[in-house]
Amino acid sequence: MTVIVVSGTGTEIGKTVTTAAVAAVALAAGRKVAVLKPAQTGVGPGEPGDAQEVTRLAGEGVTTLELARFPEPLAPNTAARRAGMAPVRPHDVADAAA
Repeated sequence: MTVIVVSGTGTEIGKTVTTAAVAAVALAAGRKVAVLKPAQTGVGPGEPGDAQEVTRLAGEGVTTLELARFPEPLAPNTAARRAGMAPVRPHDVADAAA
């Protein structure tokens, strides 16, 4: 299993589009693709988030998993705290990726 991490320090800098591009290339090469979004912020229940956008851009062959969703468009730990919810911990991400 190959793991690629797409990370960035701000919003609207291209993480989702980059993830979709990498996923599309991998799908075109016949690879299985799974995208893990540890924490989605700034969207409400039922609204499409980044994982759905990756699928829209890369294709239906992408498996996605979102671990947590917080309503305010803030850093995940801040958004979790303000929502009175547990933050996503590193071991949660590692377990989900495994």
